Amino acid sequence: MSARAVTLWFIDTDTPVDVLRSGVTNDVDAAKKLASAIYGDSVLVPSVDTNLAAAMDSDDSQVYAGFYGPLTVVSCSLFATSKPSTLTRTVETIRTAASIPESAAAVLLYTEPESATGVFARWEGGTLRRSFAADPVSIIEDDGLPYPFEKPFWGGEHPLRYAPGVAPDPLALPFHPQQLAEQGNREWLGFRFTRPLAPSDLEPLTIPVTGFAIRPADYEPTEADDERYREASTTAAAATAAATAAAASAREQALQAEPAPEPRPVVDSPPEAPAPVPGDTPAVGIPIAEPIASAPVEGAGAVGTGAEGQDEPVVEAEVVDAEVVEPGVVEPGASRPGALEFGPRDAPGTAAVEDAVTAPVPSVSSNGVGGAGNVEAANVDQAGLPAEGEYVDESAGWTRRVARYFGFGADK
Repeated sequence: MSARAVTLWFIDTDTPVDVLRSGVTNDVDAAKKLASAIYGDSVLVPSVDTNLAAAMDSDDSQVYAGFYGPLTVVSCSLFATSKPSTLTRTVETIRTAASIPESAAAVLLYTEPESATGVFARWEGGTLRRSFAADPVSIIEDDGLPYPFEKPFWGGEHPLRYAPGVAPDPLALPFHPQQLAEQGNREWLGFRFTRPLAPSDLEPLTIPVTGFAIRPADYEPTEADDERYREASTTAAAATAAATAAAASAREQALQAEPAPEPRPVVDSPPEAPAPVPGDTPAVGIPIAEPIASAPVEGAGAVGTGAEGQDEPVVEAEVVDAEVVEPGVVEPGASRPGALEFGPRDAPGTAAVEDAVTAPVPSVSSNGVGGAGNVEAANVDQAGLPAEGEYVDESAGWTRRVARYFGFGADK
């Protein structure tokens, strides 16, 4: 299952990945100043020292911030928007109030598994250079010229994967927007939140942040607040250490696992006898992390590597013919409020494409993170998923709109 994430970074260095990889320490006072730039009319009370992955589970009563010299990050519900262009003035206000240099670029990431929405944006010199927001069947915002790392996505190298029995929709994007949004974060900062991570990815569990409780303007912090802060930080530190060690062990085992099987041919028509989908499968389309043969990571869920209780799909290397339930798919005929349906597939027995779309996670590349294309595409069947149950949207509808920009050819 994909991870929920909402972050705004200010980057005032040409080598942000190297800075994070070298190990960073959070300046709590500077982080509080950064958070206060957003909630200036409120009193911010430190509540916990934790990691960036855990901060993604925060609610509206918390704001998380980290200050690491040339890099700063803040996470709060204010940035959970599918219209990033509306944040331009807010970003500049935060920059000024927090004394962040004008030379620093601002980078936004927002992914929401429940709506299958992916959003990313980048500001340079106070100007919005690029913003993109979409769900699998509709583009909400698309401003500025695409970055080079977007080319494989628009070129169809990361196609959507559909639930068995659901035909591709001609209006669907040739990729999952959450996967594209996290690739932007990977290009600019060296990591993503959805697991499994690539060998070259940084571990978000190792990035420290401080959480601040948002209190009314007349609130007076007490000694009890300080005591709760110390206790919560001690507990979080132990959980972070355990989860980091477990994640490192899982990644090491993944590197030693057998190579993935060769991709099977993609077919254009629904299977004659699609595999049944369990009735309790979540009715929402999300990017699916390809399973890696390894032991489950103990303790990672407690620290917050995704939504609470979210388990990464893991397949034991020794298990043969085990039935693996594909997450993120829906039973034909299922629906949810607000789901988009098109044409004759409104008839009973057909699932809305927004609810049924899933996307593959690219195979792991040994290349570094800095350049575009560091993670290679691989359309590999998950264990237990029939080859004939995998579909790719062959429509040229969305790729045509950027074909000339990337030079794919006018005939496309």
